[in-house]
Amino acid sequence: MMIPDRTRNRIKLDFTRNTNPIGIPDASKTALSDIDCIEKEIDCSALTRLLAVRENTGEGNILCGNGVEDLVYRLVETLHPERAIVCAPSFGAYKRALLENKCSVQEYQLSPEDGFALTAEFADLINNDTDMVFLCSPNEPTGALITPYTLGAISEKCRECNTILVCDESFMDIAVKGGRYSAKSLAGYHIIVLRSMSTTYSMGGLNLAYAVFAADKIADLVRRSGRKYNVCGTAQAAGAAALSDVDYLRRSRSYISDERKYLMDNLTSMGIMVFPSQANFLLFRCSRPIGVMLLRRGILIHNCKDDAGLGEEYYCIYVRTHAENVKLINEIEHILHV
Repeated sequence: MMIPDRTRNRIKLDFTRNTNPIGIPDASKTALSDIDCIEKEIDCSALTRLLAVRENTGEGNILCGNGVEDLVYRLVETLHPERAIVCAPSFGAYKRALLENKCSVQEYQLSPEDGFALTAEFADLINNDTDMVFLCSPNEPTGALITPYTLGAISEKCRECNTILVCDESFMDIAVKGGRYSAKSLAGYHIIVLRSMSTTYSMGGLNLAYAVFAADKIADLVRRSGRKYNVCGTAQAAGAAALSDVDYLRRSRSYISDERKYLMDNLTSMGIMVFPSQANFLLFRCSRPIGVMLLRRGILIHNCKDDAGLGEEYYCIYVRTHAENVKLINEIEHILHV
């Protein structure tokens, strides 16, 4: 939804911002105060070493990027898939990158009757002509996790058909028990997992993400196709510092889980259809044009009318601080009862 500048200036609360409500780690704030990280142009070798330890893999299997979208485009531009499959609704960058690189795209429509959850039937679409599959778990904007059974079935079919499987797990680190749902536990050279540090550590303005490749040869191919200095020094310093805060993810999961439940329970009690989510956002359906009504009150939420597989009755909100979430609920309740 395009917001005129004069209207945007009146926005008091923005629930479209993809951020962690507990804020940036203190260690990252300290790192950003170091002028050296701004003055120097450095490669990602130091951050890559830390991520390799965290992911229990070789440094050659890690590739840092200027956000998940940057990595998506680099993958597509380097590997040149001719036929690919994506889900709808899901993160729109997959389809955009594929179409801009002359790839034929098949969209698999997720069903609201299933809570927009992906099922193992998806694997039936994959054949020897499928070059690449993009999945998102938890899926954006639905927040649904892909079950280990479904992910395993899809991965096995991709392996049989020599298909690259890209799993975007940008929100996995802040999902409760998300580790057991990760594609990193699967075997096979064909798997690439994407993670967003910007999303996890509330550093959206720095655009920092990384890919974990099962095959270091594919990682090297993608690495050599792009710029060596593709991530700014400030993002690298903030990301490396964030990894040192071992308690940050636990606190994030707990806070987001509590606040997501608060939003879901209150929206549901008002008769609004809310879809189950394990991420830091919620998808809900409302026949009233509450997006426009909230905007008049200085609150911005995302209307999904332009999102593939959804429509104007669907809205997505990101979990924010408790005080902000209370404000949103009170305003929606007022709108629905006036």
